[in-house]
Amino acid sequence: MQTSNCGYGLVKQLVSQKKENDLKQCFSLILQDLLSDRFDAYFFSKKCCHIKAQIEFQFTVHASGVMHQEEYDAYLKLFKNAIHELPEHIKLLKQSTRTLFFAKTDIHPLGGLIITNKAHKEGKVLLTDKEEGLILHLLDVYFLQMQLLHNSSIDPLSQLLNRQSFEQKLTEIMHSEGRFQQKNLDQEQHWFLAILDIDHFKQVNDTFGHVIGDEVIVLVSQLLKSHFRFDDLLFRYGGEEFAILFMTDNAEQAWKVLDRARELVANTRFPQVANVTMSIGFIQVGDDYQLSELVNKADMALYHSKDNGRNQVTDYQQLNIVQHAVSGSDIELF
Repeated sequence: MQTSNCGYGLVKQLVSQKKENDLKQCFSLILQDLLSDRFDAYFFSKKCCHIKAQIEFQFTVHASGVMHQEEYDAYLKLFKNAIHELPEHIKLLKQSTRTLFFAKTDIHPLGGLIITNKAHKEGKVLLTDKEEGLILHLLDVYFLQMQLLHNSSIDPLSQLLNRQSFEQKLTEIMHSEGRFQQKNLDQEQHWFLAILDIDHFKQVNDTFGHVIGDEVIVLVSQLLKSHFRFDDLLFRYGGEEFAILFMTDNAEQAWKVLDRARELVANTRFPQVANVTMSIGFIQVGDDYQLSELVNKADMALYHSKDNGRNQVTDYQQLNIVQHAVSGSDIELF
């Protein structure tokens, strides 16, 4: 590839990607095209999500395939040390056998590459100045696009995923083989959908005003973030309603997870409002439902919780409901 005249085209390819998976795949192909003939390229990025600020390093070998555990550990240590010691203005660090590239904000590194010679990883890495500049630019564009895609999926008040993301994520789960995954040789984990609603929220708004109501939504969102795991998907479904997609062993374990979340909210003192409770309904995700039908059944379980005293969790499968409309439901379906 002639890097002297292809930079604009490569950047245009990245900017045109509107989905995270497509962006990652495009970036990977560009790196392979640029480097695989001469170099091994090890990519890493911060693994952050809307739930927690957990940071992990994910290495992808773009040129040579398999990375052994010892090599992985050595590079992981190298990156961590380099990030810790890296001056704020440095984005490129050359060493005797490798070149390190970092994409970063003014103070926070986002990710980067280790480039090493393909042949035995010995000798000095010989990237041209144009190649180095292009790689840094591509890294910056990649992470900027990732941030833009992330921002478009987030509800600005709660900082949870938004309603549009909910439909997309649930559709992906329902139409993929990822509806369950192997935890070990004897046990699978399954996806569950829960819908949560703050009890008597209209009364909170009427009594204390919408500013305090917004504060309640923010604090509930923070409590849910603190309770659920890094890979769980939390959404602001609309108004005072939330949706959660999470994996666990079975319905009994799902009920326990949700009931602990309910208890956490109920035991928290909210400024001015004092106490707030939540009603919850949930169902196991399966391919025998349409998306709107699955949401409606979780909604039925939610309203069973509300109609029977609120501040409780209901599993749809334990209701033995014959198909019917739930009266009084104001949750908008698709």
